[in-house]
Amino acid sequence: MKINSIRFKASILYTSILCVILVVFSGVLFYLTALILYGDVDERLRLKATAVADILKSYEDLRKTPVTPQDLINRLLGIDDPSLMILENLWRSDIKALRLQEDYFFILNGYGMPVIRSENLDKNMEDLFKTQLPINFSGMFFKDIKNEKQRLRAINLPFSLSHRNLLVIQLATPLDFVIAILQKLMYFMAASVLFILGLTSFLGGFFARSILKPVLNVIKTADDISHTDLNLRIQETEGDEEMKRLIRSFNAMIERLEKSFAHVNEFSSHVAHELKTPIAIIRGEMELALSEPRETREYERVMQVCLQEIDRLTRIIRDLLLQARLDYNLEVFRFEEINLVEFIREMHEHSQILADEKKISADLKLPGIRQVPVKADKTHLRRLFLNLITNAITYTPEGGRIGIELTLAENQAQVAISDTGIGISEENLTKIFDKFFRAHKGGDDPVPGTGLGLSIARSIVRAHQGTITVQSRINEGSVFTVILPLA
Repeated sequence: MKINSIRFKASILYTSILCVILVVFSGVLFYLTALILYGDVDERLRLKATAVADILKSYEDLRKTPVTPQDLINRLLGIDDPSLMILENLWRSDIKALRLQEDYFFILNGYGMPVIRSENLDKNMEDLFKTQLPINFSGMFFKDIKNEKQRLRAINLPFSLSHRNLLVIQLATPLDFVIAILQKLMYFMAASVLFILGLTSFLGGFFARSILKPVLNVIKTADDISHTDLNLRIQETEGDEEMKRLIRSFNAMIERLEKSFAHVNEFSSHVAHELKTPIAIIRGEMELALSEPRETREYERVMQVCLQEIDRLTRIIRDLLLQARLDYNLEVFRFEEINLVEFIREMHEHSQILADEKKISADLKLPGIRQVPVKADKTHLRRLFLNLITNAITYTPEGGRIGIELTLAENQAQVAISDTGIGISEENLTKIFDKFFRAHKGGDDPVPGTGLGLSIARSIVRAHQGTITVQSRINEGSVFTVILPLA
């Protein structure tokens, strides 16, 4: 697995997130467990300390007389009164019942002097109590105390045998059991986290490989595709929705590329055909002129023919460049909001000038409103309508009529350019927008031109998010309708 691969990064990301979750969960679990265990220890200490206080109070009740701390010591130790040995026996049995043999405790008087201590309390432990467990007669509290060998949990519980005798019980129990449980829990959680991370890292890599399998298929197909073979497609199988969208997008891209290459091939063949004819004419005329001495007028004729063909080449190249910019570089358009009514009026004025040369009438029909706003590039929109108007005049005989009509329908503006010309045959209606197609005006001679005018017009209309349609009948005329969305 490569370090810079998506699979590796996905596995690391998944494992890192899981690691953070497990560490946080383990930390919370460890903290709650420690809280519960310490709470249990504190509760047991409180119960034991309270039980000791109750036992001492019960001894006082047996005597029915106030007991001083020293009296209590004497009675527990059997001093001064052998008949009180029963108290000592009771005390020892109560200590055993409360399981205080492994605990350490002091019972201190109001002066902080110990009056009773546990038998296992040595000098080191006594110093530990004195240095780390302060005496407090105001209330109960818990505290950890420790030395080099032990760690204990202690309680300070004040109580009184009578109104004049205030005592404090300081009881401590070892935390060895709690520490052992917490250590085992910590080791178990650490081992579990490492095991889970290792397992999920392996499974994450496996699942990442399965998830990315369609991507590998896309890569394989992309490697197999070349400009000579663009018909390959990726099979869309059952899987994640994102992968299906990727496959569909990839297939759509290849389909667009296939159409683009087909368009380029077709375009190249048309260009080669169109450029070959004028070049062949120029070459033929030049070879003919150079084959033998000619008169001056013959040379002039050859030069005029060559200039005409050069002009034709220039027009073809200019229109090809314009067509390429319109189809593949929409940045050439500068859209602004214009009033289509005023714009069509201007186009009608130009059409009248062109139509007068052939004694053709140009009619104009506009809607009853003055404002028809559209988003358009004025320069290219003028080229579009002048192209359609020029074609209408070209294909209309003298004495005919052309018309320009603007109508509105469903948030759209429709501009119809009609003529009473020779019309277009049904078989040519599907071809007139193709590049380099030129209809015949009459006989076998096509109309002079590059055959790119209507193709350019269609590109301009598409750039304006509109459509262009044509209706025509032979010897009755044609109607070109440009539909543009309103602004």
